[in-house]
Amino acid sequence: MTEVKENLEKRFEEFLARDEALEKRIAALEAQINLQNEKEEIEKSSKYPKRIMRLSELIKLGYTREYLMKQYRIKGQRFAKKQNPALRNSPIIFDTELFEQQQQRQQAMENRQIRRG
Repeated sequence: MTEVKENLEKRFEEFLARDEALEKRIAALEAQINLQNEKEEIEKSSKYPKRIMRLSELIKLGYTREYLMKQYRIKGQRFAKKQNPALRNSPIIFDTELFEQQQQRQQAMENRQIRRG
C-alpha cells in the first residue's frame, strides 16, 4: 500500500510540476501578446503626431511633395485645404485622419483593380 501511495504522490507532484510549467508558458504567451498589441497601438497612434498638419510637416514624415500636391488637387477631397484661402501663399493643411482614410480607400481600390490569373 505504501508503494501505491508513493507512486500516487510522485504522479501528483509530476502533475503539479507540469501544471506550473504550463501556467508559466501561458503567462509568457500572454505577456508576448500584450507587448505586440502595445507595439501596434504605438505604431497606429504615432504615424501622425498631430490631427492637423501642414504640407511641410508631412514631407518631413517621408511623403513626397508631388504626392501630397496630387492628393490636394483631387476634385472633391475633404482632407486638405489652404489655411487661409484668401491668401495666395497660405500653407496647405491636412486633416490626417481623413487623409489616412483616403489612402486606405485608394489602396483598396487599387487592390481590386489588380488582374488576378
